[in-house]
Amino acid sequence: MAVTGENLNLFYKKGSRLIIITAIAGVTILAAALVTMALDPIQLLINYNTRVTNNSFMFNMFQKEVEGAHLSLYVFNVTNAQEFMSGEDHSLNVQEVGPFTYAEIRQNIDIDLDEEAGELEFTPNMKLRFVPEQSVARPEDVIVTVPNLALLSVASLVSSLPFFIRNTFKLLFSTLNCKSITTIDVYSFLWGYSDPLISQAYNIVPGIVYFDKFGIMDRLYDNKTIYRMRVGIRDEDRFSIKTLKKYMKSDNWMNERALESYKYKNTYEGAAYPPGLNVETPINIYRLGVCRELNLEFHGTKNMEYGGDAWIYRISNETFNRDCAAGVCGMMDLSSCTYGIPITMSRTHFLETDPKIYERIKGINPDPSKHDSHFLLEPNIGISLSTSLSLQMNMNLADLRFSDKTEMFSDLVLPVAYIKVVQQDVFDALYGILRTIHVTAPITLISIEVTMFLIAVAILAYSGLLLYRRSKCKAKKKAYAKLNLRQNLPLIQCQLTKT
Repeated sequence: MAVTGENLNLFYKKGSRLIIITAIAGVTILAAALVTMALDPIQLLINYNTRVTNNSFMFNMFQKEVEGAHLSLYVFNVTNAQEFMSGEDHSLNVQEVGPFTYAEIRQNIDIDLDEEAGELEFTPNMKLRFVPEQSVARPEDVIVTVPNLALLSVASLVSSLPFFIRNTFKLLFSTLNCKSITTIDVYSFLWGYSDPLISQAYNIVPGIVYFDKFGIMDRLYDNKTIYRMRVGIRDEDRFSIKTLKKYMKSDNWMNERALESYKYKNTYEGAAYPPGLNVETPINIYRLGVCRELNLEFHGTKNMEYGGDAWIYRISNETFNRDCAAGVCGMMDLSSCTYGIPITMSRTHFLETDPKIYERIKGINPDPSKHDSHFLLEPNIGISLSTSLSLQMNMNLADLRFSDKTEMFSDLVLPVAYIKVVQQDVFDALYGILRTIHVTAPITLISIEVTMFLIAVAILAYSGLLLYRRSKCKAKKKAYAKLNLRQNLPLIQCQLTKT
């Protein structure tokens, strides 16, 4: 077949279409590779699969009853009660007794999902189950010697009242033969016991004394109240607590005015966080029953066996020093959510606290390996891999010298008990997913991106070659037009693609 001017036009047009098609294909594949590199499709898939929408996996999980953290409680047992009360010993000697371990069983009820507003409102229903195999004994079977918290609570509440009211209570303490230090079983100490003093005080000053029994866990897990929590569900604020309201339990509690109402920012319950966290993301932790949040600070990374790095957080010093202006330094003041009782939270055994705070307490032995708190977070999914939270409950007692029953406790920071919250292991359930996210998926993604890039380069190079041959063919066409040639020429001189 001979090549004429007419043949050259045909080859020229066909070659142009092929150049355009290959160039578009190469650019498209290259753009797709670059977009894939820029968008991080793995994180996009994580965000999609952890979304909270009606019938989504996360929403269905949110409604199930689950066993959460285990709480181990240690009580400070007094070993020199007689010597302390007589004034022979100026310091109170204590020795921890425990652990007494409980498992938190939680189910969220009365759930209201508003996808348009990006919010989820619910009532957390919490109950505890005793775990004997992780405890030293059943709390009913262990007797401890402890300060009479009922007496000290009432004395603290009335210590700033007028003289005649304090004298009334001084007489009441004597009439009821109240003991400043008492022996009691651990269960009653934790969950509350009836005391004639509390009943009398409740009747005398009901506006000051709101409770009819006193117990450590009874104050934190108050079964007479209901919490209503509202959290975010969008990628940027998922599971971040927006508001928390506390109601007195009743058949019509939703239509009643809240006893307490709090607003929070960048605050979570400690199990789930927004996916794709970065180091600059502020994180606070909130525990039900404790109206104050714990501020966390980043403390580095830990290489995990699934192939990625987890982030380590600790409670900041600012958490325990924010109330210094109110005279409570090294501790969190919880009196606003414990009916005015001067309860404070500190690090366990007053770890990293000014020794002057506990100079009248013997038996305090702070040890970071035992008493520090840490939080291990997986930032891509936004979940807690490990939690060990250790907090101590104290009573920050004021001037109680108006009564001989309480004067030895004046101006004393009294350690009562401490709680260690340990999250249950999630590695077995999540190992495969985390391994995929941190190892398998990145390797696969990089392989795909490199392959796409090489294919794009090859196609664009081929398109360039065609363009070069097209320019040669165009030059040949001009030569035909100029010389008005009519003879046949070999096909190879104007062929754009090899046959």
